[in-house]
Amino acid sequence: MNADDFLRKLKSDQIPPLVCLYGEETFLVRKALEQLRQSIFPGGKDDFNDSLFQGKELRAEQVIDAAQTLPMFAERRLVTVRDAHLMPVAEQEKLLAYLDNPVPETCLLLIADKIDSRRKFFQQFKKKGQVVEFKPLTERDLPHYLKKLLSARSVEISADALNLFCSMVSTGLNEVHSELEKLLTFIGAATLIDVKDVRAVVSRGRAENVFEIGNAVGRGDIGKALSLVSRLSAAGEAPLKILSLVTRHFRQLWKVRELSAKRANARDIASQVGIPYFVVEGLIQQAGKFSRNDFMYAYELFLETDLAMKSSGANSDALLEQLLHALVAMKNK
Repeated sequence: MNADDFLRKLKSDQIPPLVCLYGEETFLVRKALEQLRQSIFPGGKDDFNDSLFQGKELRAEQVIDAAQTLPMFAERRLVTVRDAHLMPVAEQEKLLAYLDNPVPETCLLLIADKIDSRRKFFQQFKKKGQVVEFKPLTERDLPHYLKKLLSARSVEISADALNLFCSMVSTGLNEVHSELEKLLTFIGAATLIDVKDVRAVVSRGRAENVFEIGNAVGRGDIGKALSLVSRLSAAGEAPLKILSLVTRHFRQLWKVRELSAKRANARDIASQVGIPYFVVEGLIQQAGKFSRNDFMYAYELFLETDLAMKSSGANSDALLEQLLHALVAMKNK
């Protein structure tokens, strides 16, 4: 089931007895959880009918006992298992019988970063309940998502302002919503967001640092590249997020280079790449420092680093530093 279908069910008061919310986009998981809780507890907090367990320390008997207890002075009971991906396999197996015959008045809710679909428990959960994944927004989806949010607030945004905003934030919705709320507060009663508003409010620190990382790599300056990454890290950016930002920047550079080679004008490049018109010249200059083979090699490095960072026990900071050395070595050949 997709997220929209699930939320529609909640609005029509159709609450499944088995629900699993998981995925990388924690903002959407949290919002879905809030809506589910509001549907189950329309009057607010309910200590009598609200049980919480942690996946790693979970004991199946306690979960089953809570789930089979009928709600007190209410229509429904909520039993939540957080970090469900950390549930011991032995405890998962003990819960299988309950999945076959869940109590209709209870919603057994699992919240997880990910699920292992090879496990019998999650296979059975998918058959008997509602499993909803919340995937990160893609760069392509972000402009539409923003316009939809603003439309709900009766606010419009110019094309250049939209492109600028998207170039300055990641696709992580916690950040998107935070920066958007600051922007809406800044414009007050106005109903149009323009470039000057975005420039005045949205932090340029990260966007400028990522651009300068591209310059440093193009010059073969490892010291500067490492210093800029250190600055991003000190500002609270996780290594995997820094990797995604650098990857996005190089993807844009590659597109700019290819379009420039076809003699596209700056306005067309801005439109096709999805970047503000006034930053095109800087990107064209930077893109000219890299060959097509450079970009192909860089993408291999980005993919290898991404996979390595997501493996267990990986030292993400060391991998990021290793990536930068490889990129700079590419230019120093």
